[in-house]
Amino acid sequence: MHPFPADSLPAGRSPQEVAEGLWVFAPNRESRGTVAWLLRTSTGPVLVDVPDITQANLALLSGQGDGRIVVTHRTAHGALRRLVQRLGWEVWIQEQEAYLLPTMALRTFCQEQKLGHDLALYWTPGPTPGSCCLHWRGGRSVLFCGRLLQPQPDGRVAPVRTAHTFHWDRLLTSLARLRQWLGPDEPGWIACSTGLVHLRGAALVDQGASALAALDLETLRAAGRGPNLPW
Repeated sequence: MHPFPADSLPAGRSPQEVAEGLWVFAPNRESRGTVAWLLRTSTGPVLVDVPDITQANLALLSGQGDGRIVVTHRTAHGALRRLVQRLGWEVWIQEQEAYLLPTMALRTFCQEQKLGHDLALYWTPGPTPGSCCLHWRGGRSVLFCGRLLQPQPDGRVAPVRTAHTFHWDRLLTSLARLRQWLGPDEPGWIACSTGLVHLRGAALVDQGASALAALDLETLRAAGRGPNLPW
């Protein structure tokens, strides 16, 4: 039996193409409002996190051919299992969170992993133990940062400590390492998985390298001292 007949699904809102070969999906209610992204790379489509299972979303994804799914944090799974049943795409996840999907066939990585000449995964723990970022150098450089960074009401992008944050100090250390991995001139854009309402109609954080360099990690570390909030 098909995991979800198309006519039984909600119509849903169509994904928005925000740049050539790059789409953003509406927030997924099954994964604490996580925003998923689809990019068309030189080695095939890549879905970053899991959108709602709707007719509109499946219409876009089903027409892309064979692809891969990257899960950036443990709250972004949504209906991953059902989506893989439908698409048959390969799933990449950081190894510390693979145990959460014990019966699924997964591809895992440790510190960093190349997925092609223009794609790289980086382990950035802090939001969750196995959080990761995907850097796409195709066209204009885009960093898909999951919940590592979030747009703020004043237009900045910054880390946010919440009741769901795994470890604040590790999160800030991950940002420092990410600067080293990417270098001073990247990324061009930052694609976040939450907080897009603060971008005032935009979907991407522009001048990503400057936004990343502007973060005062020591001040953030001092402000966040004290026991970590419970998971």
